[in-house]
Amino acid sequence: MPSLNFAIEVAALPGGESISAYRLKVASPVGEVSVDVAAPLNKQEVDAYFQAFNEVRPTARAAQANAARELGDRLFNFLIQSHSDIQSAYIASLERAGSDGLRIRLSVDKAGIIAPLPWETIRDPNRDFLALSRSSPIVRYSTLVSLRRLPALAVTPRILVVISSPEGFPKLDVEDEWQRILRATEGLRRENRVAVERLEQPSLLALQRKLRTADYHIIHYIGHSDYDAQRGRGLLVFEDESGSHQPQIVTGEALGREIGEESTVRLVVMNSCHSARQPDQDALAGIASGLVARGISAVVAMQFVISDASAQLFAEEFYRALADELQIDLAMSEARRALANNTAGAEWATPVLYMRSEDGALFARAKPGEAAAPPPEATAEKAKSRVWLIGGSLLALLTGILLIAALASGLFPRIEPTPTAVPPSATASGTTEVPALPDLQIGTVRISPRDPAPGETFRVSVTITNAGNANSGTFNYGWNASLSNPVLLNSFTDEVENIPPGASKNITFPFSYGWWGTYTTQVFVDLDGEVRESDERNNVRPFDITLQNLPFDIDFTLLPDNSFVEPPVPVTRETYTLWNFEVAPNTDDLPECADTSLQLADANGEVVLEPIAAGVCASVPLSVRILRAPVAGVDIELLVETSGTATIQYFADIAGTTLISEQRDVPVQAGELAAFTFNENVPQAIARVDIQVSSGRVRLNRMILYPPNASN
Repeated sequence: MPSLNFAIEVAALPGGESISAYRLKVASPVGEVSVDVAAPLNKQEVDAYFQAFNEVRPTARAAQANAARELGDRLFNFLIQSHSDIQSAYIASLERAGSDGLRIRLSVDKAGIIAPLPWETIRDPNRDFLALSRSSPIVRYSTLVSLRRLPALAVTPRILVVISSPEGFPKLDVEDEWQRILRATEGLRRENRVAVERLEQPSLLALQRKLRTADYHIIHYIGHSDYDAQRGRGLLVFEDESGSHQPQIVTGEALGREIGEESTVRLVVMNSCHSARQPDQDALAGIASGLVARGISAVVAMQFVISDASAQLFAEEFYRALADELQIDLAMSEARRALANNTAGAEWATPVLYMRSEDGALFARAKPGEAAAPPPEATAEKAKSRVWLIGGSLLALLTGILLIAALASGLFPRIEPTPTAVPPSATASGTTEVPALPDLQIGTVRISPRDPAPGETFRVSVTITNAGNANSGTFNYGWNASLSNPVLLNSFTDEVENIPPGASKNITFPFSYGWWGTYTTQVFVDLDGEVRESDERNNVRPFDITLQNLPFDIDFTLLPDNSFVEPPVPVTRETYTLWNFEVAPNTDDLPECADTSLQLADANGEVVLEPIAAGVCASVPLSVRILRAPVAGVDIELLVETSGTATIQYFADIAGTTLISEQRDVPVQAGELAAFTFNENVPQAIARVDIQVSSGRVRLNRMILYPPNASN
C-alpha cells in the first residue's frame, strides 16, 4: 500500500472568467516544484464535461466513457506533462515508490473555473486511470484547515442513527431501515463492540441537543441531499420540530457549524447526489467542503448524480474493503474498480475522497493497557474520538449491514481489554467516583490596536483558564487568522507546560494582515485532544477582526510573518503571497536572465528589494503582481544606484497585456528617493506594475496599495 505522496495544489492566477494561467505547486518524495502553466480548458469546455458526467441515462454511457478518457488525458497533460520539472519529479517519485505505489494528493480549492472537473479521471497513458489502481489512489486534500492529530480509540463505538423521510420527498421505509441496522449490529452489540441509538426526532435542533448531552462516534444519516447552484450551497433534508414530518432544509453550512465545536471528528461518508459540490466563493456553504473546512480528516461524497445500482455497488465494495482492513483511500480504489468493471459509462469517477491524513489512517490504536470502555451515559465525560458517518437514502439497503462490520474491524480496530486493567474505585454506596480532571477554557480575547490597517502589526492577547480540579499538564494552543477566504491557518501555535486548577495564563503574539476586510478568526486550545478534560466543548472560540480601509504601506522592513528584515534576505515569489502580492523579475525581453533571483538588501541604511545578478541581468525590470484583486491605486518609491531614467507601467491584468497608464523616462538621481504616484482622480483597477530603470539595478524601497474601489 502507498506510503509516499505526490501532492499537487492547483491555484488559478487572477483573471476573472478568462483565467489563462494557473500555478501548480508540487510536493513529492524527490523535492518540491512551483510553476505557472497555461489553462487546460476554457469555461465552455468545463461546462460541457460537467454535463456529460452529470448524466445517468444508459444511452449516454458510451459518450461518458469517451469523455472520461479524453478529459483524463488532458488533466494528466496539465498536471504532469505541462512542465518538465513536474514530469521529472513524477517519474522519479514512481521509481522511488516502487511496488508500494504512490498516492496522488490533489488540492483544487483555489482552482477557479476548473475546480468542478472530475479530477478522479486523471489518466497516465502508461498506467491507465490512476484512481482505478490501489497503487495510485487519488485523494483530495484541502488547504482550508489544519490536520488534527489522530486520537486513539479506547471506547466502544456509539452510533446515532438519523432517519429523515419528510413529506414531499421520496418516501423511505423508516422502520424497516431501523430494524435492518438493529439486526445487522445484534452480534456486535452483544459483544460490546458497538452501541446503537436512534434520534427520535430527525431535526437539526434535536441533533444539537443530543450531541450536547452524549457522545457518539458515528452518526448514520439516511435521507436526501442536493446542491443549490443559484445560491451556491449544499442542502440536506431533515424534518422540522412539529413532529408532522414536514421538511426542514438544512444547509451544509448549518450542519458544518453544528459539528464545528467537535474537535475530534474523523470521517464523513455521504452517498448522496451532489454532496461533493463546492461553491466557488465560500467552501463553508457546501456539504462536503463545509465539513472539510472545519477539519474533518476524511469525507467521502458524490460530485454528480449517481444511479441507484451504482450507489449500492459502490457502498458494498467500499465497506467490504474497509472490513478487510484496507486503508480508506485503497478501499475507494477497490470500489471504483468494481464500478468500472460492472457498469458502463464513468460513474466510477463520481465518488470523491477528501483526506487530510497523509497515510490513510483515521484513528491511532489504543495504547497498551488501555481497555475499551463501555458506552458512556448521556452525562458522562466526552469521548476522545468521534466519527460522523452520513449516508444518503441510496445506502439504506447496504449501509446498515456493511458499515458496522467495516468500521468495527477496519477503521475501528478491536480493542482488547487488558487483564491487568484496574477498575474504577467505588464508594460505599456502590457509585463510581468522578475523577479529578482539568477543564481548559478560553477567556478574554483582545487585540491592540483594535482596528489595525493592512500591513500594521497588532498583538492578540488571550486568557486561558483551567476551571477544573486537576493540573492541565502540557497542551498546545494556537490561532487561525482566517477561517474563510483567504484561509489562514495555524498562524500562531505554541505549548503551555501546565496551568494549575483555578489558575489562568495570558498569552500574546503579533500578526499583520495583507488585505482589507473583516476576518473571522479562531483561538483553540488542546486541539490534538492530548488533555483529558471534564468538558471538551469549550476549547475553541471564534472572533472577528475588521481592518481599517486605509492604504497598505509596505516599506520592506517587515516580512509577512512579522519578523524584522536583517539584510540580506532572499526573496521568492512566495515571500509576500500572505500579503496578496508577489514581486518577480520580468524576463520577457531578457530570456537569458530567467534564473535571476531577488533579495532584500541594505542601501545606505534603507531596505530595498533588488535583483541579484551581474551584467545585463542586474538591470532586469521588476513586476509587482496583485494576487487577491486589483487595487485602486499604487505608489512606488525607488532608490536607484545609478542616475538615469525610470519607467513605471500600470496594467489591468496580472499577465500585463492591458496597459492602463505609464510614466515613461522619468529622471532619477543616484542615492535619492524617487516617488511615483498614479493618480488620475478616479479609482483604477491595477493588477500589475512593471518597474524599469535605464541603468543599474531596480531598487524598490516602498510601495503603497490603495483599497479596491476607493479613491486615491
